[in-house]
Amino acid sequence: MPGVEVDKDGSVTVQGKKVTKMLVEGKSFFGGGTKLAVENIPADALDKVEVIDNFNEVGFLKQVSDSEDLAMNVKLKEDKKKFIFGDVEAAAEVANDNGFYLGHTGLFYYAPKTNVSFIGDLNNIGKRTFSFEDMMRFQGGASSFISGRKQLTDLYNFASDNTDVVENKSQFAALNFRQEINSKLDVEGFGIFSKLFTASLSETQNEYLQNSAFTFEDKTSTTQNKAILGIGNVKLNFSPNNREKWFYNAQFQASSNDIASQILSVRDGAQNTFQNFQNADNAQLKQYVEWHKQYKNKNHTTTFVVNQSYDHNKPQNLWFTDTDFLAGLIPLVDDTEYQIQQIKRVKSNSVDALFKHYWILNSFNHLYTNVGNNLGTSAITISEKQFLTDGSVNDFATNGFGNDLNYTLNDFYVGLEYKFKIGKWINKPALYAHFYHLKTKQMAADYVLNKTYFEPQWTSEYEFNQSENVKLNYKLSNDLPDATQLLERYTLQSYNSVFRGNALLKNERFHSATLRYTKTSMYRGLMLFANASFNKKVRTIRNAIELDGINQFTTPVITDNPETNWRVNANISKKIYRFRLQLNTNLSWFNYVQTLNGTTTSNDRNNQSLGLKLRTATKKWPSVSVGYAKDFSQFSGLTQSDFTNDRITFDLDIDFLKNFNFKTDYEVTFNRNSNNQNNNYRIANAFLSYQKKNNPFRFELSAQNFLNNGTKINNIFSDYLISNTTTYILPRIMMLGISYKL
Repeated sequence: MPGVEVDKDGSVTVQGKKVTKMLVEGKSFFGGGTKLAVENIPADALDKVEVIDNFNEVGFLKQVSDSEDLAMNVKLKEDKKKFIFGDVEAAAEVANDNGFYLGHTGLFYYAPKTNVSFIGDLNNIGKRTFSFEDMMRFQGGASSFISGRKQLTDLYNFASDNTDVVENKSQFAALNFRQEINSKLDVEGFGIFSKLFTASLSETQNEYLQNSAFTFEDKTSTTQNKAILGIGNVKLNFSPNNREKWFYNAQFQASSNDIASQILSVRDGAQNTFQNFQNADNAQLKQYVEWHKQYKNKNHTTTFVVNQSYDHNKPQNLWFTDTDFLAGLIPLVDDTEYQIQQIKRVKSNSVDALFKHYWILNSFNHLYTNVGNNLGTSAITISEKQFLTDGSVNDFATNGFGNDLNYTLNDFYVGLEYKFKIGKWINKPALYAHFYHLKTKQMAADYVLNKTYFEPQWTSEYEFNQSENVKLNYKLSNDLPDATQLLERYTLQSYNSVFRGNALLKNERFHSATLRYTKTSMYRGLMLFANASFNKKVRTIRNAIELDGINQFTTPVITDNPETNWRVNANISKKIYRFRLQLNTNLSWFNYVQTLNGTTTSNDRNNQSLGLKLRTATKKWPSVSVGYAKDFSQFSGLTQSDFTNDRITFDLDIDFLKNFNFKTDYEVTFNRNSNNQNNNYRIANAFLSYQKKNNPFRFELSAQNFLNNGTKINNIFSDYLISNTTTYILPRIMMLGISYKL
């Protein structure tokens, strides 16, 4: 299709804009993710493909909403509107004796009123069925009209390919269904189960930057992580008539993480070994109700939303070592061995409500009224104890450790938005009045903060024509501290870090603006996208840091020191003969003030990235692409640091001898750090497959990391630390697989 591109991760773009919702016959396909649709819907079942910009699930809200969603709706052939499709795949290692394997199945039943889908996966080669965006979509459980709540479940490990480990075992199953009860009511839901085990090994050279000295540490880390996740979700979609819509969604999540890690820290010839065992059981219940109604004259529409979420997290940490550590920061009692236990209990509950009225004055003027309230509560208890070899217990609570916090934050707001159009120019100024109430109760004292702020917004868009537009967004916001930042007593964070909150913190205040420009020309084969963003904090919460060797003590402080962050990115693509040339750039400049060991300095952290890619753009030729990218990073503060990174990529996809296909991808990365030390690594994969036309069986010989590169190397820096990390990865994996497609 002209202007449609599908990348190797399953993401779909149309004229450069990413598709965010995938539909089949107007209904969401397995959560709306494109990856599953691209990999599982058979091409011979497709009749038409529609692209819907500014997509809204509630049709009559489309004219008043400012949705950025781009949907793709797949229409099926008449004889395929009730059918079963999918595939079953199995593969095993053939070249070595490492026991690598892969098993996968995807089965889908589609009918006009009933859809049932099942995906199962079992492998130890670091492959994931879902993309991270798919998992975030399935995490859901919250209304899209209310945003800003922080998600507590870390889904990244469950969703992204991960070969940067020495061992990876994954089990995954997902069931999705939709049933049309009658013409007014749909029920849909899904269940997800994931079990993951990973083992990792890394070696890091750390350089801690103090005011007038440097401390060097060589650190070796080994980690084993067992993670289990279960999600159940059900959604009711009720349409009593064509001018009214109801949604109810309920979701329950449960996860468990068991992490065993060992750190070998070498500093000034002294060697310390730390063992850490972490266990976290988390449970979360989320639900929301949405009601949308368009009145008879169609000039008035209302939306009412209530969103509720409850989280219960129970993380526990155990540290073991035979060496005294964090001297002066934690109250250790001398012993031959040291065992520290930390137990946390975190309960959080939020109830958010929003009433919104849309008034269409005429074709050129709209008035929107918003009234809402966001209430969040948290209860946090933390205890740290030392268990001595003689059986006695050293409770750190007698020396300033241990926290017991009850936290309440309420935000009541009223907002007015005025949307008007002058020719091709659309503007929407808005003014919100927020009434914040923050209350904390801790051991020392209660703390109450009441603030009223006016927060203006402005959106402006000019459309030169259907293929060229520019859009500007501006917003002034306030962000009040979260519960963990207000903890009044000390908390042990790691083998070399202690944190103490600040019970008297106030709100951060910042300006943010974004300018976007888009131009596409299918006739000229040109696509241009540019984006510039600016963020300036005029009141800032930033950690003040005290360093003693590698030991760190951090506490947040509120200041009027400004922080500014500029970002510019652009992508231009031009078709030249039967090739497509693509140039992209990402630039960022970040200036902030940091206090380190009592000295306050202005820091600059800047990054620049430039990339160039040339690929074939005709079906008559094999798909070939060659790319080069260069990254620059600089840090300037008490010291100066800079890194460069060069990356060369090559991809090939070719069909030959009628039934054969060969794919390969190759990437080489060159790193240079501030000391002019150079290193590089190469990653390459190859796949040879055979399948006769109209035959359901497919055979594939694959070689993952066929150069047998054993490590990846990465350089990073922060406010006080420069790190060079070597990560050990999965070895060469040679597999032979067979798949059967229904």
